[in-house]
Amino acid sequence: MESDMLQESLAHAIYALVLQDFPESLVETMVVFSLLNIRLRDKRILAVAVLQTLTNLIRYLPITFGMHSVVLIISLAIYTRLLTGTRLSWTFLAVLICVAMVAAAELAYTGPLLKLTGLTYERSFADPFLRAAFALPYEVLLLMVALGKNYYNLKRGLTC
Repeated sequence: MESDMLQESLAHAIYALVLQDFPESLVETMVVFSLLNIRLRDKRILAVAVLQTLTNLIRYLPITFGMHSVVLIISLAIYTRLLTGTRLSWTFLAVLICVAMVAAAELAYTGPLLKLTGLTYERSFADPFLRAAFALPYEVLLLMVALGKNYYNLKRGLTC
């Protein structure tokens, strides 16, 4: 019985990493890089995204609610700084802008989407497939912002 629960938890963690954590980490990294005027064709984006995805496993540790978000903000800034050499203050600013976009998007659509589907937040967060589905709107928004900012950077010659 306990072995079945462990296997189910491990399967949920893997599904969450693949379906939600990696795509989220990738688009967040793309936004941060574009805000820092770094080309989106940079291989370091993938490295930062993979590190950030693995850091998302912190969600399974018994820590105070909300602390995982703080750790993820700090880790994204540090990974970006270590792999790009950008100033830490600019990197933190880019990460905080990205997190603010995620928070604003989630505030705008989560409530109506929960009412529309009849699901509770707890239920949608516990299921890795539902969690990935609920994350899709802000991931698309972040992708559009990253691509738009990258286009702007390229047209203005701002990229490094």
